[in-house]
Amino acid sequence: MNREAANTLFQAHATARLRGDAAEATRLASRIGPELHMKHAVFLTALLAGIIVEEYGSRPDPSDLAELTKRLHARHFEGGSTFNALYAEAMIRAVCGDSVLLTEIPFAEQPSYMWAVMTELVDPDITVAELTERFDLAEEAGMNWMSETLESTIQNHPKRSGQPTEEPTPPTADASEKESA
Repeated sequence: MNREAANTLFQAHATARLRGDAAEATRLASRIGPELHMKHAVFLTALLAGIIVEEYGSRPDPSDLAELTKRLHARHFEGGSTFNALYAEAMIRAVCGDSVLLTEIPFAEQPSYMWAVMTELVDPDITVAELTERFDLAEEAGMNWMSETLESTIQNHPKRSGQPTEEPTPPTADASEKESA
């Protein structure tokens, strides 16, 4: 599936989830195969980041996070549930700069915590224009993250990336004679 088709699928799925259309969300989720899981994870993370920034800014107030965590716990933690509201809070803090917190949450569980936060914060009656704006921001954020990751990889591992490295030039005999003079 090409990038445009994948983004269309991700956006349709997110629209169904955020609007509470469980049947449509399930149908669309079944089309997100293993070859798209990483792209979908980046999309979800970027969408979560945009929703968080829209709601709380880039540095959420700890009291706002505590209130949200309490609401998420009340809504999702039932008798046999394994839902951990602190993981949901960690997802928020991770997209706001404390990315090391992602290592505390099993990767396979991260989407469920992202959805819990997003569905708590987004009104199910969100307009198409508002969704489009959020999707555009998510796409931009995802592209920036991928670009920054690639750039960092090239800078930190130039031999593996196939990029030319700057080899130190050995001193010439003339240069070493001038230094010793």
